[in-house]
Amino acid sequence: MSAVSKKSFIIFIAVYSISLVYFSGCGEDKSPTRSEEAYSLTVTLGSSSTAVNLDDLDKHTIDGEEAVMLADLIDTSIVIYPQNYAYRIIGEDGFYAHMKGNPDNTWEQLQSGYIVLSRMLVYFDSSLDLPGRYNIKDAAEMRILRKIDFVTPADSLIQFIVDEMTATAFEDTLTGIALTEFVTLDVEGDPSVYLYDLVAADEYTKTINYGQLLEGYYIVENDRVLYTNSEILSSLKIKHLNRIIVFNPLD
Repeated sequence: MSAVSKKSFIIFIAVYSISLVYFSGCGEDKSPTRSEEAYSLTVTLGSSSTAVNLDDLDKHTIDGEEAVMLADLIDTSIVIYPQNYAYRIIGEDGFYAHMKGNPDNTWEQLQSGYIVLSRMLVYFDSSLDLPGRYNIKDAAEMRILRKIDFVTPADSLIQFIVDEMTATAFEDTLTGIALTEFVTLDVEGDPSVYLYDLVAADEYTKTINYGQLLEGYYIVENDRVLYTNSEILSSLKIKHLNRIIVFNPLD
């Protein structure tokens, strides 16, 4: 090899080696290791929001990928009756399933739902048979919303979000929502022929008639049903209302 060729070869090797070091370093900067990544999701209840570190939760495997269970995001020491709430999962783009008319997720569904960490993708077990729009991409927030369900005579269920309903003044210092606002009959005829079961979170149940229903209010501040008519028995007052079931006593 000539002196010129040898010199050129040495220069080529030096430049090549520097390039390898440079581009290798660039690759490491753009692709952090798994230990450097942090997965979190904001959980909102009322006016309070908390960023939950998903790395702190138990891990599950979904289609070969690491995931966390949605129910594990809920602190049940704060949300004492999680079955009384709806769970609205919102993507980074602001989309959530209720936008398309679907009810928000229930506590039962959260126990079969997951977030696939690598994509922050919400996944529900196929046995729930939920529409694909519940599989939120790039999940960013879960809002916890007080709900009350109405069960029709045909056993269909309608979800009412208390947070999105208008409360009116009740007595001097309280606000409430009339029980009739939660009742949507899917039958023809006189509503006074029906009875109404008020069912609490612990399944404690009281049955009232239509006249009593007209006097009843769900009180927002103390999470209970009260009546404008003082002559209605105090035993018909109920705490932590979960659902109202309407039925015909003659059926």
